[in-house]
Amino acid sequence: MTSSTRREAALRLLETTGMRKSSYAPPGVLLLWRLGIDCPPPHFARFWSLFALSGVYFGIFLGLLMWLFSAASKTLLLASLPLAACFAGGLFGLGMAFYYAYGRKKYQLPLWNELR
Repeated sequence: MTSSTRREAALRLLETTGMRKSSYAPPGVLLLWRLGIDCPPPHFARFWSLFALSGVYFGIFLGLLMWLFSAASKTLLLASLPLAACFAGGLFGLGMAFYYAYGRKKYQLPLWNELR
């Protein structure tokens, strides 16, 4: 089964669950698909890959945002920004990984490699 065929089958399966499309095909994943990067819908991904991916992107963007605001106001110490961004990224990544793992268990969805 090719990746695009597997993705279409996964999206049809997710559509039958009754959950909102924005939950099983979030904007970030839709953007990756439009750019030609093939990745599974989040409910089919493994826990640790979701944790790492969502934590890293959130940590980077939050760190940049905090740096921009701290450079303007000089209230935060610049040395503490990487630690705060890593901590927030880790918490966000953990929350998102648990959210999608709960959805996978609730709707009895297989992992990406087990999808037929």
